[in-house]
Amino acid sequence: MARTRNFDENQILEAALHLFWEKGYAATSLHDLEKGTGLNRASIYNAFGNKRSLFKRCLALYVGQVKAMLDSITGAAASSREAVKNWLLFVIDFHFNPETPGGCLVILSALERYQHDQETKEMVASLFRHERKVVQRVLEEGVQRGEFPAGFDCAGVAGAITATTSGMVVMAMADAPVSALQEVFRAVMRLLDGK
Repeated sequence: MARTRNFDENQILEAALHLFWEKGYAATSLHDLEKGTGLNRASIYNAFGNKRSLFKRCLALYVGQVKAMLDSITGAAASSREAVKNWLLFVIDFHFNPETPGGCLVILSALERYQHDQETKEMVASLFRHERKVVQRVLEEGVQRGEFPAGFDCAGVAGAITATTSGMVVMAMADAPVSALQEVFRAVMRLLDGK
């Protein structure tokens, strides 16, 4: 007879996600996972397989959460400029939020890419593609509404904004102050205004 699990799998995934987010895949030990989740090693293996399988579940959860947040933030904006502004401000706030480990699990995973297999690398790449696609769509809608001139390079600017958000996170992970990220944000907004 199979034993029923006496733990909330979602809570365990969130706890493990925060550990991987704070320390990275390589530096997160099974002992860390035992301590952080409250499960012993055998329970972790029985429920999730091995450390890599658990990490994949956590990364998929995180990527899904960030994609949903991006879609929500940009979808709720009254204009394209506001959508970009709100997304950039969210990226800054996300890093400096005391309730999160800071940085970004996807950026951290990209930086330690040699620790990952093709599946996790694809999860990381999928978030960057999604961000660029959403931002490009937002800018194209702005062109249609007359916020930006005809011929505005939506694809190129979307790529630059996607690179900027990643760069802002890396700056923050390197202990840049919030004021430095805010200056990058203001520069992007000036570029959108053609200044």
